[in-house]
Amino acid sequence: MEDMDKAGVLKEKLLIAGIEEIAAHGAAALSLRKVAAACGASCAAPYRHFKNKDDFLHEIILYIDGKWAHLARQITASFTDPRERICQLCLANVKFRLSNPLYECCSNSFIDAVKSALAEARLRDEEEKLFAVCTLTRGASALIEEGKLPNDETAFARLRRLVQICLAA
Repeated sequence: MEDMDKAGVLKEKLLIAGIEEIAAHGAAALSLRKVAAACGASCAAPYRHFKNKDDFLHEIILYIDGKWAHLARQITASFTDPRERICQLCLANVKFRLSNPLYECCSNSFIDAVKSALAEARLRDEEEKLFAVCTLTRGASALIEEGKLPNDETAFARLRRLVQICLAA
C-alpha cells in the first residue's frame, strides 16, 4: 500500500514538473528526462507511469481539468443563488485559465456547471444565456492573456457586471 502511495505522489510530481516545463519551454521542447530530473527521479520513472510523451501530455491535460472540476464543485457547493454561482464560475474560470495556460477555458465541466445553474434559476432562453456567458468568459480570458485588458479587479468587475446583465435579460 505504501508503495502505491509513493507511486501516486511521484506521478503527481511528474505531472506538476511537466506543467512547469511546458510553461517555461513550450510543449514542443518537453523532455521527460528533464521532468524526471526536476523530480529527483530516474530518467525511466516517467515511463513507469506513462506510455510515452503523448500519453504524458494527455495526462497533464486530464490533471489540469480535474483541478478545475474540483474548483467548480467547490463553487457550486458554496453559492446557493444560481445567478451568483454563474458569476463566480465565470470569474474563477478566467483566473484559472490565466494561472493554468494549458487549461481550455470554458471546459465541459464549466459548461455543465453553468447549464445546471441556468436550469435551477429557471431563466428564459437558457441556450442563448449559456452562449453569452461562455463568450464573455472566453473573450475576457483571451483579452487579458493578449494584454488588451488588464489582469486586475477592474476587468473582473466588468466581466461580473456583463454576466449579471446577460442573466437579467
